[in-house]
Amino acid sequence: MAVQQSPSYIGRVVCFIGFLLLFHSGYSTFEHLSYLKAIDGHESGLPLDIVIELLASVALFGLGIVLVADDFKEILMETEMAKQSIESLDARPSFYSFNHRGRAVFRNVTLRN
Repeated sequence: MAVQQSPSYIGRVVCFIGFLLLFHSGYSTFEHLSYLKAIDGHESGLPLDIVIELLASVALFGLGIVLVADDFKEILMETEMAKQSIESLDARPSFYSFNHRGRAVFRNVTLRN
C-alpha cells in the first residue's frame, strides 16, 4: 500500500506564480490591443515579450500541477476492491432502516423505577 503524501508547497507556489504570469500576460495582451486600437495601428501579432511570458507561465503552471498531483491509481477495479475490508463493502446506506416498528410494538409499555 502506498503512503499518502501531502501536497508539495513548492508546487503550489509554482502554480500560483504561473497563474499570476498567465493573468499578467492576458492583461498585457488586452493593453497592447487597446493601444493599437487607439492609434489605429495594424500589427499582425503580439510583441515577443508577451509571447515569452505566456509560454513561461504555461510551463510554470504545468510544472506546478505535476508537483502537486498525487500518485496514479490503478485502472483495474480488483486492486481497489482488495484494499477494502468486507465490512466496508457491506455497509450500504440503502439497507439502514431508521423508521422501524419499535414505537408501535412498545407503545403501551411503561418503565418502572
